[in-house]
Amino acid sequence: MAAKVVVMIDGGYFGHLSFYLRKGRGKSLDVEKLSLKVSEGEQHIRTKFYHANPYQSRQPTDIEKKRFKNAQKFQYAVNRIKNHECVGVGRVRPLPIHCPLCSGDYTVPKQKGVDVAIALDLVKMARKRVADVFVLISGDEDLASAVEMAQEELCNVIVYFASDSGYGIYGSSKLGNVASDRVRMDQDFLEKCAMD
Repeated sequence: MAAKVVVMIDGGYFGHLSFYLRKGRGKSLDVEKLSLKVSEGEQHIRTKFYHANPYQSRQPTDIEKKRFKNAQKFQYAVNRIKNHECVGVGRVRPLPIHCPLCSGDYTVPKQKGVDVAIALDLVKMARKRVADVFVLISGDEDLASAVEMAQEELCNVIVYFASDSGYGIYGSSKLGNVASDRVRMDQDFLEKCAMD
């Protein structure tokens, strides 16, 4: 009998995976194909995609407005896929950084609160025995305690991650170590989940 699987995708991490695939293979990652690939052979009952809307200042620039509009379109598209839902949580704030290579000062978007929403949802669903297996697509170390708590309910949590220093994408070893299993996704794996 096939195990019931819930796939939980960290939207910020999905963005990094998409960038990784686009730079390496020139292709875009497809949410539905990724969900079905990681739950292959089992009974996929739900995919939950957790993401915060893009940052907008008090007087949004045209670029900020465009990013927000594109995010809304993406979320609508995810919600239209059978057994998929986009969970809008958290917020995005600009994080100032200094580049040691070019000495430039920049701001990059940083999600806040998404990992908390994933953690709470994972523990809640595990306690309710919603699924036998939870597939977590994330590299966030902050989710390690939630993974341990979910597994105390005799559920398996499998962490899917990518790690490639050449592209600046990583997966937390702590998160992987507490999971039932961990699967490294390389560009060959992700290309099988690319849009047509």
